[in-house]
Amino acid sequence: MKKYTNADFYENGKLSPEKTLNAYKELMAFYDYPVDDWLLDHMFITDFGLGDFVNAGMAGVFWVNSVDGQYLGHEIFLLPGQMIVEHSHMKTEFPAKMESWHVRHGMTYNFGVAGETQGMPDLPESQKGHIKSDKFVITERGHISSLAEEESPHFMMAGPQGCIVTEYANYHDGNGLRFTHPKVVFADILGNN
Repeated sequence: MKKYTNADFYENGKLSPEKTLNAYKELMAFYDYPVDDWLLDHMFITDFGLGDFVNAGMAGVFWVNSVDGQYLGHEIFLLPGQMIVEHSHMKTEFPAKMESWHVRHGMTYNFGVAGETQGMPDLPESQKGHIKSDKFVITERGHISSLAEEESPHFMMAGPQGCIVTEYANYHDGNGLRFTHPKVVFADILGNN
């Protein structure tokens, strides 16, 4: 996998939809992951408004997020070393979201309230002081890990070859999403969501 820098993705201080999408297409090609028009039309990309995409950013697609059926299928794409910023899912008029992550390609460090403390990977400078999770589980290709405790803070960080992860969960209510970092803004630069 190519090693990226933030300079690869920003133009005049703005995150480039074309450059970021091309990087995820490279990730998908690296893993021989199928890409079709539906995926590209429904995919989202964000840097969480932090301007540090190479470290704190993600792409994803919600295959389904059914309020009636109370279930979700979500694909997560992370470039090498990239992380989803720490967050939690709180109960609203719907139950708090509980989730499991199935690593399809690559590997992840899944941070939360359970797991190991030894051998922790370096965390991005942009996140220091904004992380409560102090334990992690390494999840390799083909393995599944789950959120240990309802409403607990957690985040995921890709290994050195990036990762593609399928998430299984109950309904995702955006009103229950809480980010630990006070400056996080979730904005899809592709405008699909």
